[in-house]
Amino acid sequence: MKALILAAGRGRRLWPFTAESPKCLLNVGGMTLLERQLHHLRTAGIRQVVVVCGFGIDRVRATLKRVASPTVKLLFNPFYAIADNLISLWVARSEMDEDFVLLNGDNIFHPRSVQTLTNELAACTVLAARKGTYLPDDMKISLRGGNVSHIGKALACQDADAESLGMLIFRDRGVHILREALGDIVLEEGALNSHFPVVIQHMLDRGLPINCCFSEAFPCSDVDTPHDLERVRKNVHLYTAATVATAQTGEFN
Repeated sequence: MKALILAAGRGRRLWPFTAESPKCLLNVGGMTLLERQLHHLRTAGIRQVVVVCGFGIDRVRATLKRVASPTVKLLFNPFYAIADNLISLWVARSEMDEDFVLLNGDNIFHPRSVQTLTNELAACTVLAARKGTYLPDDMKISLRGGNVSHIGKALACQDADAESLGMLIFRDRGVHILREALGDIVLEEGALNSHFPVVIQHMLDRGLPINCCFSEAFPCSDVDTPHDLERVRKNVHLYTAATVATAQTGEFN
């Protein structure tokens, strides 16, 4: 099994922290987000990692050299300045030759979150969390019979049953269908400005059941804004193996 990390974006919502550095190299608790991800992926038994880069790829390469991670492969997304992460996923389609975990370069997570996901055997599983209130900018999920029926930011807040945490696993048939779906959806109008869950909805529309598992005791979050960065830096202990947060903390929402 391998991991694909989408880390090509400029991270403009985190300005000025990302003026010179991509989001994945932000320091949280003495480690960059990318270093922390690689450590937790290794803990989960995932040794092969592919990182799709764009802005700051030379800095990413230098960081990997410094932390002695020669097994990490870098791919370059030449469209990073004008496209969202659906295109980064499309750039990585040649690496979709076995089961893999997909995550964003701005994800910070407890190592047990990855293990929760890799325990799932469905063709495609989305890691999610339930919330009391959903926001318009959340990547919202509607469930039917335990499976995902709809995913996207455009989903009405009142129709949401969970929020996607930005981590998924694809196995066997799911890997093949994803690769085919990417070839179709990249041709559609608006693909450049789409987030990768759009292709998950495309797979749903093709009839592939999408499983949903929950990581509420083991926090997982993304770092999109200065507020997010301040929060995870303050609560970095929640994302370490030594600490297990409870669903009541709310720190991973």
